[in-house]
Amino acid sequence: MAKKSRRRPARRSSSSTRRAGKPSGRAASLSAHQDQALGSLIAFVGWHREHGILPELAVLEQLNAFLPVYAEISGGAPVTAMDPRLIAEWVKVLNERDADLAAFVCFCLFEYMHFLRHTGRWTGSEERHRVLHSVLYRGALGENDPP
Repeated sequence: MAKKSRRRPARRSSSSTRRAGKPSGRAASLSAHQDQALGSLIAFVGWHREHGILPELAVLEQLNAFLPVYAEISGGAPVTAMDPRLIAEWVKVLNERDADLAAFVCFCLFEYMHFLRHTGRWTGSEERHRVLHSVLYRGALGENDPP
């Protein structure tokens, strides 16, 4: 009786085993953070209906506009641990262009930040949360000086 060969197929390099349409490296990281942000945004809708102060649709519009901007200025860092210094710089530039819009965006992000913390989705440090809280509070009041 002849033996059947149990040869394993040759291993392919990592670049050739990538599936079509699947991002790799930095693109994969950015995609994962975008998925995380989208999941948080969906959960935020329910939380906002129960706890939100501002009108739901207006807040969602601002967050929908903000998430890709944050992904770009942060190099794809997770929005669930927003960098207060990046946010402060962004708010300052926005405030110079349209102070009312800057204040409203800060109110929206303030609600989103509280949602992240309240639901355990905040992934940043306590210090980062404290500083971000101050940045957004000051931005909502039109005070764009970083803490």
